[in-house]
Amino acid sequence: MMRFCLIAGILVALGASADAMAAGPALDVERLVQENESCVLVISGIRPGTGAEVQSSGCCIAPNGYILATAHQVDGVEQLKGRDHEGAVYTLDCVKVLPGAEISLLKARETVPHWARLGDASSLRSGAPLISIAAPTSLDFSTVTGVVSNTNRTYRDHPVLQADLPASPGSSGGPVFDRNGLLVGLIIGKLEEQQWVTVVNPVNNAFPLLQAHGIPVPGSAAPVSTELLVPVANLTEAEKGAIDAYNLGVSSPDPSEKATAYQKAVQLLPAFYEAWFNLGVASAAGTHYAEARAAYVQAEKLRPDATEVPRNMGRLALHEEKFDEAIACFQKAVALAPDAPQSYNDLGEAYRRAGQTKPAVGAFEKAVSLDSKYGQAHYNLGLTYASAGDAKQAVAHFEAYLTLSPDAPDKNEVLSFLKKLQAPLESQQVVQGKS
Repeated sequence: MMRFCLIAGILVALGASADAMAAGPALDVERLVQENESCVLVISGIRPGTGAEVQSSGCCIAPNGYILATAHQVDGVEQLKGRDHEGAVYTLDCVKVLPGAEISLLKARETVPHWARLGDASSLRSGAPLISIAAPTSLDFSTVTGVVSNTNRTYRDHPVLQADLPASPGSSGGPVFDRNGLLVGLIIGKLEEQQWVTVVNPVNNAFPLLQAHGIPVPGSAAPVSTELLVPVANLTEAEKGAIDAYNLGVSSPDPSEKATAYQKAVQLLPAFYEAWFNLGVASAAGTHYAEARAAYVQAEKLRPDATEVPRNMGRLALHEEKFDEAIACFQKAVALAPDAPQSYNDLGEAYRRAGQTKPAVGAFEKAVSLDSKYGQAHYNLGLTYASAGDAKQAVAHFEAYLTLSPDAPDKNEVLSFLKKLQAPLESQQVVQGKS
């Protein structure tokens, strides 16, 4: 079993089975605890001035030591430490604290052996089952279950989840997982005036912060990580060599050098999913499309559940104008992530460029139904409806796009579209008024 993993798209444990990640009809609490308990940390520290000890919870989200926690339990706290379920203690540094958003990003000075897979809280609905593993005072690593009570709440002007989920002092920062074992939020705490209500901070609120530090999030393009991987103890020579080659690929600015380094990594360690995936990205950047496709095929064999692979393969097929292949790839991505708006937007674009207007509209509309603020899907609907001659619908979606993205770089182009589309509509309204 490999002891390291750095994914360039979605953070998951290497070698985890697709069956273990599939959604089930009920919450398999025992399995989810086994999968995620080792990702949870008991965070402790000292408040300067008072010397008071502070305890909270957090969750490892990347092998290079990044940890998500709440803001109020770590802001200004010194001598931060994190203790995992196996008793290992990590010295923590505070990378960023966002008090208004109740989010903090910490980083362990050592490599961590276990980390959670990031989910998408926007896909949750009221009644969805939840599980949390937190560290309330004197009751470390306690498992509780509950449900989403309401998805339309705000806390300090930020969207949050209302949950029927037990929480106690020290539970703040406790990771909350969905039925698939994906991290969808952190416990903020209970409302003072309504103790039965637990407020959960959706992990989506942390996405901009995570992306700013090179941590891929669901729904984003699958970039190559800029983080170097630190080897852990007791690796084989092949594993060490693969890590060295992988890090060389990460560090190099040249696509050709990257591809050469990643190729060496997979030769040394054929099960190195991340190196195969990054080899695909680097090869595509160097316009070696056949090599990119072959690398993605190998990555898909190792991780058939990884959504970023068919997405990238679909984009590659679109670039080569192989529309049927692109449609098949994006259909696979939709099957893997049926609640992800981007999956449907990608599929819609493949249909649109293939000239299949009706399924394109259906896919884009599905993306918008999942996320009404998905600007790119509105833009694509505008293009699709315009090409189909439905000026009214095209105008509505172009206007929605500009409302959501008032400073869009293509704003003038969209305004030009609108002017051309609105002219006949205004003329029609004048004629109808006269009649």
